[in-house]
Amino acid sequence: MRRKNGAACRAVPQGWVRFITHAGRPFHQMGSYERRLQAYIVLLFSVVVVGVAGFSVLEGFSPLDSFYLTIVTIATVGYGDLHPATEAGKVLAIVVIVAGVGCFVGLVANVVEHVAFRKERARRRQKTMMLVGIFFTQVGTSLLATCARADPGRQDLARLLSGPEFVDSPASDGITGALSSRSSHIDCRALDLAALREALGGKIEVLSVLLQNPDLEEHSRFTDLLQALLHLWQELSHRDEFSCLPETDTAHLSGDLNRVYGLLVVEWVVYLGHLKRHYPYLYSLALRTNPFDDNASVVIRD
Repeated sequence: MRRKNGAACRAVPQGWVRFITHAGRPFHQMGSYERRLQAYIVLLFSVVVVGVAGFSVLEGFSPLDSFYLTIVTIATVGYGDLHPATEAGKVLAIVVIVAGVGCFVGLVANVVEHVAFRKERARRRQKTMMLVGIFFTQVGTSLLATCARADPGRQDLARLLSGPEFVDSPASDGITGALSSRSSHIDCRALDLAALREALGGKIEVLSVLLQNPDLEEHSRFTDLLQALLHLWQELSHRDEFSCLPETDTAHLSGDLNRVYGLLVVEWVVYLGHLKRHYPYLYSLALRTNPFDDNASVVIRD
């Protein structure tokens, strides 16, 4: 009998649902701040150059006096003994005040905004990694172990994802680069697809709620993983049984499975790098449940 998709969904703790859904709101891209900041710096520098050159020519001041007069004019702190004496010099001072003050205020405002943006980005990055942690707690770690057991290239991954080098720097450029260029070749027939379908169905609400979180706009790789995983579940849920599938269909399912597996491994490694930097106790547990380390044991013996 064909199972009902809705029956596979389990209730997710409402506190988690609220956190996953409302952890934050989208925010501006960093590039716009940098472009505005660069523009104000260039404009302010241009005003200073024009002021120094103008006061030198119109008032006959030395370059140092002209620079001093330009800065005093932009800062609007008031003139001392040194001030424009000619009409042309006074007109130039007015132009420098109008242009320079506007550029200076804009520059300061953008610097403050940029600092606030960086703090907000770091905070949202932290929240995003908390969402990734929920994913691995609920779905990712067990799925990774299941796929790893069926991976014909598991020994190659074991050499890369275990040992002292990996423990010291799990998300190093060398490791993530090697994983990004690696192809997976799991045959879906090596897994119990019916059990996998039921397991994913039981977590489908978690995956759906995670995808609704706006913070994931800053983490496209994790979003790709969630979408690939939902697609795999959809493919499995539309098949009543898996014992008599044609070769073309098993090849298709294997492609969907390997897409998930490849993204899952990379995301797991990046997540471990985050844990090592910020949560050593969680990192310890992740290492002791490493599916690629045959010697890993959750029980601490020494």
